Amino acid sequence: MTRRETLRLGTAAAPLGVIMPGWYGVANVKWLSEIHVQENRFLGNYQARWYRTVRAVGGSGELTDGETQFVETEVTRMNVKSVIARVRKSGDSHQILGFVLNDGTPLRSVEVKIDEGPWQKAALDSANTQFSWKLFTYKWDGATPGEHTIVSRATDAKGVVQPTSAELSRKKTFLEDNSQFPRKVRI
Repeated sequence: MTRRETLRLGTAAAPLGVIMPGWYGVANVKWLSEIHVQENRFLGNYQARWYRTVRAVGGSGELTDGETQFVETEVTRMNVKSVIARVRKSGDSHQILGFVLNDGTPLRSVEVKIDEGPWQKAALDSANTQFSWKLFTYKWDGATPGEHTIVSRATDAKGVVQPTSAELSRKKTFLEDNSQFPRKVRI
């Protein structure tokens, strides 16, 4: 038998919103009217059926006896993901603006690639905090008229690099899709 305790919140305090920094929003409790403390994990309707993901054992997708071994688990901490939000003209150049979402692990770098060119380092905003959206900019000099494909990728301090969609092709759920997101822009 598991130990379970309940704390009921008074009407003045309820409903109370709770946010877990660094976790996906679906893993956050939206509104609380009471708190249950228990030794085992809670498996309500959403936690047991919807907010689930499938990961390769060891997180690497390695083959065991010719087959990849997967385990079903909860959606919890955010995987590093960067996104290009907009491109705007700034004098004689263009400015690429974007953001990074992650679990609070410090970032090593954010890079931007234009068309099939090399990865170029973007500048992180000095006002970024551990659990904020990490804003970044890249100064794009020499943009030529026409259509271009731009993409960003983030790398955290542990060396985890944001994957491409091809690298996530074996991922079994959509909830944690943190793949690089190419954008088409017209100059």
